[in-house]
Amino acid sequence: MIKRKLSKTSEFKKVFSEGRRIEGKNLIIFILKNDYNFNRPGIIIKKETGKAVVRNKIKRRLREAFRLINKKLSPGYDIIMLAKINIRESGYFEICHDLESLFNKGKLF
Repeated sequence: MIKRKLSKTSEFKKVFSEGRRIEGKNLIIFILKNDYNFNRPGIIIKKETGKAVVRNKIKRRLREAFRLINKKLSPGYDIIMLAKINIRESGYFEICHDLESLFNKGKLF
């Protein structure tokens, strides 16, 4: 069975090497077309961002923002969201806005 999120190192490496890179204020996203009729997100937050509590909070915000925006996106993409270190100063709505503008740049709507 295919997971609905990216989890294997090989999946991440493939998106990094073959996908498009789009950079925003708080995030960098990598996009690669996949063979499924749904989007598979992957989230990366570096340890320099903060302690586990901070990183988990950012992950929860990113997952929720992606869940809401995913309904509007074209299906069939692997999407990696790489958080920049300055994301810890951003609120939820700023993260949502940044993610949406990156998807607009990537023409995923």
